[in-house]
Amino acid sequence: MTMHNSQRTMARRLALQAIYQVDVQGEDFLTQGMDLFLSQQSEDAQVQAAAGEYTKGTWAYRQEADQWLAVLVPRWSVARMAVVDRSILRLAAWEIKHADTPPPVILDEAITMARDFSTGDSAEFINGVLDAVIKDYARQTGKASPAGPAV
Repeated sequence: MTMHNSQRTMARRLALQAIYQVDVQGEDFLTQGMDLFLSQQSEDAQVQAAAGEYTKGTWAYRQEADQWLAVLVPRWSVARMAVVDRSILRLAAWEIKHADTPPPVILDEAITMARDFSTGDSAEFINGVLDAVIKDYARQTGKASPAGPAV
């Protein structure tokens, strides 16, 4: 069954929260707490499944994402980034490389999550970093960057 945009948005938001918890609590959260957390946050089985997939995929990809971010944003150590910002960037980087979501959607959703979950300056920071990520991905893959102007 196809997910609606609102379901994907909810799955991303739950994945962000779960990724944050894994980053803070440790990897045991993936096996000992994530399913309960997701079921408490949404009754929609598709949202739960997608959020779980996004969380596990992002966490498995985090070292590659962190290396990518370190190259593109050398003045900002990934380890020193706010946990929420780091989680948003990791999720977006995973989705850019591993999902069929258009980059403008990923960028817009990431900026919205930064506004909703992080500090006042985070949306601008996330926008700048992901713009660089999207352009670099387009260069690596030979695809024209569909990101358009920064938000």
